[in-house]
Amino acid sequence: MEESYKTTSGTETANSKAKTSIMASIKQLAVLTAAAACLPYALAAAIAPSPSGLSNSQSSLTLLYQNNLNFTDDVNHISAILLDPSTVANAAAGCAALNETLISQSALQAHSQDFVNQLSYAFYAGRSTQDQKWHIASGQTVEVHNNKLQFAKAGPGNVLPVLCTQSSQSNTPSNAVASASNEIKVASSGNTYVGFRNKKSFRFQGIPFADPPARFAYSTLYSKTGQTIDATKYGPDCAQPYESSSSENCLFVNIQTPYIPKAGSKKNLRPVHFWIYGGGFTGGSGASAGSDGGQLASREDIVVVEINYRLTTLGFLAIPGTNITGNYGISDQVTGLDVCAVFNFCVRY
Repeated sequence: MEESYKTTSGTETANSKAKTSIMASIKQLAVLTAAAACLPYALAAAIAPSPSGLSNSQSSLTLLYQNNLNFTDDVNHISAILLDPSTVANAAAGCAALNETLISQSALQAHSQDFVNQLSYAFYAGRSTQDQKWHIASGQTVEVHNNKLQFAKAGPGNVLPVLCTQSSQSNTPSNAVASASNEIKVASSGNTYVGFRNKKSFRFQGIPFADPPARFAYSTLYSKTGQTIDATKYGPDCAQPYESSSSENCLFVNIQTPYIPKAGSKKNLRPVHFWIYGGGFTGGSGASAGSDGGQLASREDIVVVEINYRLTTLGFLAIPGTNITGNYGISDQVTGLDVCAVFNFCVRY
């Protein structure tokens, strides 16, 4: 924070300027959080030109999973990855780029109602036509007809969306682990973010959304570029009592999404649920298993964003007559609400 600010009438002290800024921030936060489960954001896409190796350089990625919210039943269901339209000759290569294969007719038949529901939802959401066909294994296509799956031979010139397998079987936050086979890379705002997928969502964890803040200073958006950021592990919680692993360098965001747009595209963006944890400003975490967004992402077709913000003395100490003006945790929340400006993953509307 600057020590003073020049105005037409003279010099405004940092103390009064900070108070004005915080009140504006609180008002902004109140308006934004009133929408609760659907903030005016949508994940994903003005992504920068893509270097090789990015998962979304050639196609958007949609993870399909019929989530009945019973994790003990997950073993009886499979998920799939939907890619943008291509010819039958290129369909298998698109899946192979994700370490997957074209999904088989037998797999679809074994879980037919799940895929009737998922593919019918694509039509309901306006992302496909009622008679849409999808490429699958062995040169076949699948479509939904009279509430049943119908299979046919693909023509050599057919340009159709592609259904790939999704082989990760981890289904909860506790067993969601990144590996070479489930890695997802996207480029945004001059950086490359390496996340992963599990059975239910694409996951990006422990992404810095702000520069490491100085003590008793307001946070600013993350400014580094040219970085490859490991987004496969949670960052530390913000410093709080009784948690020895917590840290002052804690401004991280976690994202779970069913959809990653093609690089440079803003098509089919999803609404965002922005989670700010409670705890009386003395404790809490954006990485709590109880608030993990994987279930919401797959069940409700939305993006879930969870942030950390500074707590207790480091987040809220204010000393009258000094530059320690307080509400640093609130400023972190406001900075987090501008996370789209950091990642270019989403656009405000």
